[in-house]
Amino acid sequence: MPSQSVSARGVQLPFQKPDAVDQHILSILEENGRATNREIAEAVGVSEGTVRNRIERLIRDDVLRIVGVTNPARLGLNTAAVISISAELARITDIAEQIAQAPGVVYVGYTTGNADNIVLAFFPSNDDLTDFMTQTLAAIPGIVKAETNIILKPVRSMFPGAVTARTARGAARVATAS
Repeated sequence: MPSQSVSARGVQLPFQKPDAVDQHILSILEENGRATNREIAEAVGVSEGTVRNRIERLIRDDVLRIVGVTNPARLGLNTAAVISISAELARITDIAEQIAQAPGVVYVGYTTGNADNIVLAFFPSNDDLTDFMTQTLAAIPGIVKAETNIILKPVRSMFPGAVTARTARGAARVATAS
């Protein structure tokens, strides 16, 4: 059975998988969440009304959420880490919920493979990451192992500005060299 969404009049509407126009609208909003319907319409080649209706449907169908995204580096969060957690299976839900409440944590998910949970977190420094590992994670019962990977240099990020000017210059050099 197709997914349902509810119109402004309370009528059940079928979920519509995003098409090429929706994808183009989404890509513009990913780059600039403050783009106007007029700007989007001009870039996509459709009317403002079409853009407005499409955005409303994408929001209603929970494909799109309009939010503000902060730049971790501008907030002094210079250490980004991906942490793989191996846990006692009976406790993975409780562990994930406790980690999700910790400062700096922006993502926690259940995974398959070598880890049971994956965590993305930002910290002011390596020392703060160390404190998180040795104090916060160490205090959570059921964690068997934590493997930490520090992100040295982001290439593409959902956090605006997290790709440094140096990274962008490097990408431009690669593009011009090809």
